Amino acid sequence: MSEQPPVPPSGWRRLHPLSPLLRGGFTVIAVGAWLVSNQLDTWLGADSQLPDGAPLPWLALAVALALAAVVLSAWLSWRVSRFRIGATTLEVRTGLVLRQHRQVRYDRIQAVDLRRPLLARLAGLSEVHVQSAGSGSDARLAYLPQHEAHLVRERLMRLAGQADEQAAAVPVATEAAVPVATEAAVPAEVEPDQGTVVRVPSPRLVQASLFRGRTIAVLIAVPVVLWALAVGRGGIVAVVGPALLAFGGNAAQELVREWGFHLRRDDDGIHVSRGLTELKTSSVPVHRIQAIAIRQPVLWRLPGWWRIEINVAGVGVDSDDGDTVVLPVGTLEETLATVAVLRPHGDLPGVLAGMAGVAGSPVASSAMEEEPGGQPGHPAYVVAPPRAVWLSPLVRSRHGYAVTPDALLVRNGRLRRSVELVPHARIQSLRLRQGPLQRRLALASVQLLTTPGPADPWVRHLDAGEAAALLNAQVGRSSRARERVR
Repeated sequence: MSEQPPVPPSGWRRLHPLSPLLRGGFTVIAVGAWLVSNQLDTWLGADSQLPDGAPLPWLALAVALALAAVVLSAWLSWRVSRFRIGATTLEVRTGLVLRQHRQVRYDRIQAVDLRRPLLARLAGLSEVHVQSAGSGSDARLAYLPQHEAHLVRERLMRLAGQADEQAAAVPVATEAAVPVATEAAVPAEVEPDQGTVVRVPSPRLVQASLFRGRTIAVLIAVPVVLWALAVGRGGIVAVVGPALLAFGGNAAQELVREWGFHLRRDDDGIHVSRGLTELKTSSVPVHRIQAIAIRQPVLWRLPGWWRIEINVAGVGVDSDDGDTVVLPVGTLEETLATVAVLRPHGDLPGVLAGMAGVAGSPVASSAMEEEPGGQPGHPAYVVAPPRAVWLSPLVRSRHGYAVTPDALLVRNGRLRRSVELVPHARIQSLRLRQGPLQRRLALASVQLLTTPGPADPWVRHLDAGEAAALLNAQVGRSSRARERVR
């Protein structure tokens, strides 16, 4: 085994020397491409976008000087940038003029991602993105050698898990710096099947993308646009064209983002690897998952596919990076295997009943939570009463909830089915709502409030007395669950 390079006495480490070039690489490429494109247009007789009378050599020199100034500034910023994995926090110092010293406590870390954009992949580098609870508290280490980035991610995940059990459990001397990895220390990425839960085949991703409502809209819009162009109906093109580009672009972006999807599980949490042009690996401790949403679009009913997303503190509902997806499209067996990894506490019977069933009782039963002897029983769903058909004529019997010893499950939808699971300890508050029509029918809905994300559970159109009983009982369950995890 090769010897590790000496670690600086202070424990502070710099990022890779190529980091400034990679951060500004796209700017250099874009400016160069613009100059080349403009010159080609001029040679072909088109109007130039350059100022009148401006000679190309002088413009190229001006652009080169500007780019040199940008690169020099980035290099100076790299010289003063440092990071350190300390006893209780990850510390990152950045900035040349406006200096920042960011500290991320390990007990606040929600997820650790590895990102490898195209230029970084060519250079063998990766970015470590640490997502922390709280607005604007994330930390980015861009860029590190790939093997060192893996070790940094694994150490941060391990420290985040330890911080939940004991504060500052690791002595400062052992956490002063991150060891420099050797080739023999490359983690389990070289063994991609280790701990594998699900691998999504690429053909299935393509088929699932085609079986979405937006794809049908695109297939309808394309011939409409072609017909409008042929007959000279510019107004139709102006209306349908932007929508076509938006739907098609979103579908292509999602497909590229979820390409090669791979879910793994180990002692530190779950790890999701995906991406075609930009490889990304997201790592989340299982106990940091706030809620789970299992959904089935109507066109997925025939092949029996499902999609699973999660709520994680610090990753909002507006995230467009796909950080909340833990299964983009999976069979029933793969869905249940993923749920078993996310919730290893016996919630599978309730999840399965919520995915497939429409039966239930309009009255709660104490048997839902626990059978005699303390063993969890099969949860029965409490559904909306028959009079709720005036508000939900098609899905009345699908609206309902079930209680397990560790979580509350909510199911909705008949054509587009969904099951949402929220651990009792992760419910931050509850809200009872009753509209004018609900008041006349003696109905009410209960909203479970957790961290923002794709899961937004509502128990709709319950009997008003049942809704109040659910709210009061759930407050007690959540309080007891939070006491147990402290």
